[in-house]
Amino acid sequence: MTGIFFFSAISLMTTPATLMAQDLECDSVYTTQSGDSLSRISRRAYGRDTAYQQIFDYNPGVLSNPSSLPVGIQLYIPCEAKQVVDGTSSRPSLPDLISAQDDGIKILTGEDYPPYVDQGLRQGGYSYELVERAMQYGDQPADYRIDVIPAWGSHLQPLIADGAYDIGFPWFRPDCDQMDKLGEASQWRCKNLLWSENLHDVVVTFYARSGAAAAISSPGDAMGKKICRPRGYFTHDLEVMGLTPPDIVRVAGDSPTDCFERLASGEVDLVTVNADTSDRIISELGIRDQVAEVINLATVQSLHAVGLKANPQSRINLLRINKGLIGMRDDGTFQDVSEAHLSGS
Repeated sequence: MTGIFFFSAISLMTTPATLMAQDLECDSVYTTQSGDSLSRISRRAYGRDTAYQQIFDYNPGVLSNPSSLPVGIQLYIPCEAKQVVDGTSSRPSLPDLISAQDDGIKILTGEDYPPYVDQGLRQGGYSYELVERAMQYGDQPADYRIDVIPAWGSHLQPLIADGAYDIGFPWFRPDCDQMDKLGEASQWRCKNLLWSENLHDVVVTFYARSGAAAAISSPGDAMGKKICRPRGYFTHDLEVMGLTPPDIVRVAGDSPTDCFERLASGEVDLVTVNADTSDRIISELGIRDQVAEVINLATVQSLHAVGLKANPQSRINLLRINKGLIGMRDDGTFQDVSEAHLSGS
């Protein structure tokens, strides 16, 4: 536990509040214009700068940088909460899933990683349902089963590596083009795993205390600081930026909430977790006026299904998943699944 003009989201934070009103209609397609940023679009659609992860969720593969936007691309702007008409939820009607088999392709996932996987979530979570629907896409559903094992640290090694399972999900993909900057665990992923099409594009962002955020605009500005990321989370993005010990002090919080509590109390200088998680926890803790996003350090990371390169069936299994994911994006099922998991139902 990826002929255009770009415009900085940070520079737009000084836009007068009267121009940042909530005036962008949701459930619509918006074409980006000169002067736009994700923060500005998020405020226009949802009333706050930090709710932009859902725009990434509904526009897979369209955006690659959370701190800048190309002009002229079309973004679907989802509604933040499920709308109710005449007392009836507008949740899309999806075809029923076929019960998984007891043998065949063995697929592994974990839990306690909302909204992507958790047994308390609809259909086991957003990633879980996408993988299931991909395996069942078309006229010949795959013979497979999905097991949930809570100990994420055992998934890639030994369970995938030793062949106990054929596919695992969801896993972040390191930037394998920068292998020399990656740590041992990240290099292992690059050398040994095959990756599916993106299941999700996830913004991983940074927060500092309000008074300190403006002084941090590059990885160099974060050197020497105490950076909190929860225990067990990936680190390959930090490795690529050079934010590793001894150049920084890595604090492994017990949870994202623990990291933000440490930030608010002054125990750490920066917190880095998923943007949607950050937005939720900041609201829950009531510290929105105490912290500020350092969006110039934010990156887009992609979640995938993975298989072992040494397993001769991995390419076939991942091709099946890819075919289903591409098909669902083409026929609208992907967006329907996204809406069912992300719009408050």
